[in-house]
Amino acid sequence: MVSGGGGADRRVARRHGLGHARVGSVVGRGGDGGYVGGEHAEHMAQAAAMTALSGPELDDYFDVALASARFEGIDAPMTEIRPPKAGKAWLVTEYDRRWPSQVDAAAVDPAMFTVIARTDFDSFGLVAKLVRWGIDAHMGVLFGLANQIVVAQAGLGLVAVIAYGYRIWWLRRPAAGALPQGLIAGWSRTGATARIATLIAALAFGWALPALGASLALFLAVDLLRSRLAYAAS
Repeated sequence: MVSGGGGADRRVARRHGLGHARVGSVVGRGGDGGYVGGEHAEHMAQAAAMTALSGPELDDYFDVALASARFEGIDAPMTEIRPPKAGKAWLVTEYDRRWPSQVDAAAVDPAMFTVIARTDFDSFGLVAKLVRWGIDAHMGVLFGLANQIVVAQAGLGLVAVIAYGYRIWWLRRPAAGALPQGLIAGWSRTGATARIATLIAALAFGWALPALGASLALFLAVDLLRSRLAYAAS
């Protein structure tokens, strides 16, 4: 059975283990695309014999599994084909992550070589798509060479900002014995608009990127503790 992009189709895809990052299909559970005993016993025996093949004996079937997936719309120029394990199907997965993303996947029955389940990137929710695009853009593969140039420039810019920050601190470093001028002290001297804007930005980044938020919170805690200890000792 071939499933498309509706809710029922997504349930079929999940039942067969077809997901965004990992793909797996189980044969033999009955119901949608599954086969059980009785009239399907011979079919299951053929599937079991297929999973027992290895090496050159299995090579001839890769093209057959790919052709079946191609017939059902798996048409990316780059695909990954995984041979079946016991009780599972062939897995044909697109991995062309350039724009527009082609990361659909199909499960191909190991005996009949028909597509029994598939998942389509177009049916994914917005959040899942943004995660996929964000990862690919961060890796520099979403928009090809232009994407790689932007990522390289961002990396070099980050290095330059860090070096410039150290230079500013060195030029304006406090004299020996003076009270430390930490981030919170500097933030408190800015205008109300700037304080509110930076607070909102910090909270937004902390919510969207928990690791960044946790590290920022830890940094602020250390900065505050250091300032309190310095003022207490003065």
